[in-house]
Amino acid sequence: MESTSRRLNQKTTLASKAGRLLSYIVFISWALITIIPLVWMFYSSFKSNEELTRDIYALPHDLFDNMDDEYIVIPPALNVVLPYDPDVDTRERLIIESTTIAPTRRLMVHFLLKEELPAELASLEVGDHLIISQLPAKMRRQINRKTMMFNYTSAFQRGGLGFKFVNSLIYASVSTFLIVLLGSMISFGISKMQFKKLSAVVMTLIGLGYLISIPSLIIPLFLMMTSIGLTDTHIGIILVYTAFGLPLSVLLSTQFMRGLPNSLIESAYIDGATVFRTFWSIILPMTTPVIITISILSALGIWNEFLLVLVLASSEITKSLPVGVYSFSSLTSTQLGWQLAALVIATVPAMIVYFTFNKRLTRGVVAGAVKG
Repeated sequence: MESTSRRLNQKTTLASKAGRLLSYIVFISWALITIIPLVWMFYSSFKSNEELTRDIYALPHDLFDNMDDEYIVIPPALNVVLPYDPDVDTRERLIIESTTIAPTRRLMVHFLLKEELPAELASLEVGDHLIISQLPAKMRRQINRKTMMFNYTSAFQRGGLGFKFVNSLIYASVSTFLIVLLGSMISFGISKMQFKKLSAVVMTLIGLGYLISIPSLIIPLFLMMTSIGLTDTHIGIILVYTAFGLPLSVLLSTQFMRGLPNSLIESAYIDGATVFRTFWSIILPMTTPVIITISILSALGIWNEFLLVLVLASSEITKSLPVGVYSFSSLTSTQLGWQLAALVIATVPAMIVYFTFNKRLTRGVVAGAVKG
């Protein structure tokens, strides 16, 4: 008997260890599958377009090791974007363009004041070449910084990511606020007011709404928004995001509120509190965990949403950050370095929000499951 019991214990221990080892292998593999692309995206955002095309997995080199880069003197041309007003600043400049990073495309161009250059460099003519290491130390440092951050500065300046970043913040924050507020109000009415049959009908319709995705309605939605004049407007996009975010908000909030004791509401009514006062002072504070969960899920979903803004926003002033990332691709060429830099700009805020509120998000989901 003892030997049989010992064998069973050994088998149980081996099975437990094997299961634990398998779990670790699965979790580590999943973590690597998730993390490695993010790491690659980050370091590749510091690579030039030519370098990405040449070797997509190599570490960045061209934009960092730039002291020996060769530049050619070019004439002022219509396709060169001047960073100064020539009518106001009349000082003479030597305009140079890189021969290795985006050559002849007028992307890596610097404007050097001739009065700050040595005489032999200030006298260079169009078509002459120079090496960065020949320049004064101050100019070398400036060009070094600009070269390393070339993708990021180009993404902001040429892709207009500044406006698009602000638009994404507006869409995510305002829509999330409306989703939480309206969803909590609807959930309070469904779960705590004495309209059981009507509540069941409303809950069924909201459940059906949760099953409908944006792509399946994008054409009729565009036609409807056009007919009422809300396409290419911040208000129209916010209203659509709010409408699509409400079903999840109502479902989670209703499940949570049903677990709250009715005696609290009855006591508030006895004390003379109105329905709005009861909702604002008693229900909302008690539903904080699920509110945080809904806020994070909604904000991250809206921040990363692409198709809706692509269809409804036609002008640069209403486009969001994901559309800005897409704008660096065309039928003729793709600026991979700029696109990766834009992806990093779009991904980092979402990661910061997720890791900051990760524990609260988990607590909210668990609390909703327990209450439900």
